[in-house]
Amino acid sequence: MSMEIGLNIVIEREKVSNGCDVFIATSPDINVFVEGKTIDEAIGNFIEGAKFHLESFPQERKELTQTSEEKFEMPMVTKVFL
Repeated sequence: MSMEIGLNIVIEREKVSNGCDVFIATSPDINVFVEGKTIDEAIGNFIEGAKFHLESFPQERKELTQTSEEKFEMPMVTKVFL
């Protein structure tokens, strides 16, 4: 039986050269970086990329699998202006 893995992802909006927005999805948990034209597309692409990554590196899946007894800290994301 396979256990679920919860991954934190960060989605950032970037302007590309033609002036359109693109959304970049990354994770501090695994080395996956993807983009999409929408947030939903970026999330979908991230899920596909994460699945492929974990199939390629099964030892990381074991490290990321958590039991229900373990607690998680929520990451803090903020913006600062200098």
